Amino acid sequence: MEIKTRILLAEDDNHLSELMKEALEEAGYAVTVSSDGQSAINTFDKHKFDICLLDIMMPLKDGFMVAKKIRQQSDVIPILFISTKTMEEDKIKGYLTGADDYIPKPFSLKELLLKIEVLL
Repeated sequence: MEIKTRILLAEDDNHLSELMKEALEEAGYAVTVSSDGQSAINTFDKHKFDICLLDIMMPLKDGFMVAKKIRQQSDVIPILFISTKTMEEDKIKGYLTGADDYIPKPFSLKELLLKIEVLL
C-alpha cells in the first residue's frame, strides 16, 4: 500500500479549506484540516506530516505562532504560508518565522500544487 504525502492544512475559512482539501486529495495527498491555530498545533503534535500549509490570520493562535511551534520540533518540514497579508513586512516575518514559501490569496490551485511539489 502506497503511503500518501500527509499535509496539515490550517485555514479558518471553511469554504476555502474544503476546496483546498478536495483539490489536494484529488492530487493524491492525505489532508488534515485545522480551523484555528491552537488545533493546528495540537494536531501537529499528535500526527506526522510531510508539509504544513498555514493561513496567518486564524483564531486562538496565528500562523506565525503555529510556524514557531512547528520549527521548535522540526527544522526540515516545509511550511508554506497562504495568506491575504501580502505586505512585504508580512512576507518577511513569515520567512523569519520559518516559512519556506509564501503564497498570497487569492491564488491558483495549480500554483499551490506546484509549490507543494517543489517543497517536497
